[in-house]
Amino acid sequence: MDGAALVNGAERFREAVIARAPGVLTGLGMLVGGWIVARLVRSGVQRALTSARLDARLEGTRVHSLIGALGPTWSAAKLVAQLVYVTVLLLTVDAAAGYWGLTGVQEALASAVGYLPKALSALALFAGGTYLAGLAKRSVGAVLRELRNPAAGVLEALTEGGLLLVVTLVALDMLGVNLTFITSNLTLVFGAVLVIVVFLGCWAMRAPAEELVANYYLRRLLSVGDQVETKAHRGTVLEFVPLGLVLREPSGDEQFVPARELISGLRRRQAIKPDSPAT
Repeated sequence: MDGAALVNGAERFREAVIARAPGVLTGLGMLVGGWIVARLVRSGVQRALTSARLDARLEGTRVHSLIGALGPTWSAAKLVAQLVYVTVLLLTVDAAAGYWGLTGVQEALASAVGYLPKALSALALFAGGTYLAGLAKRSVGAVLRELRNPAAGVLEALTEGGLLLVVTLVALDMLGVNLTFITSNLTLVFGAVLVIVVFLGCWAMRAPAEELVANYYLRRLLSVGDQVETKAHRGTVLEFVPLGLVLREPSGDEQFVPARELISGLRRRQAIKPDSPAT
């Protein structure tokens, strides 16, 4: 009797294996094929992004620094390609789990796959935002340095930091992070910081603003070729520049003179006639 039960159990096991074999083999084949496809897609994406010079475009930005923290061999193109590789693998394992009857694993993988578009969108937003923040930083710094603003370094850093903060909050919101407490208090803090920054920026711009106003009136008092003399300078006007003018001194040297200094110390102006030699 025991022998007959053992034979029946073995027969039922054999039938179950035969019944499940197609699904198991199909799942294994799908897993192997998906792994190969994932590797091919990863290689193709990385080559395409490298040809598009993605790494060169992000060089010097915060994204480049963050990716560099992963290791010396990592780059933006490699990171995006690796994310695509993981996405394809998760989709493959999810499909294979359905053939194997692993309902719990399939549900967990479905949740992870459903979350991936949000993660990729947030990553793309953060990458684009950091690139624009770096561009804004360089633009603000160039303008302020042209105006000889002593606070150029601080203001360009604040510009980049403010934009990065906004981009980070938006990216976290896309990921579903509850930011109600942070945003409700951040508005007050950001407003106070903005008022302080504007005040300090206006205070630091006093000298360049005075130079610009002085240069406006200087261009109406003098012309190229005029002979001018101040307490510290004497020479011929060669050209006007944004914050003053360039004089050629009697020794032949050329020197920049700020507009405000020239107006406050102007002693004598002599226009050179076109038909008379310079004196």
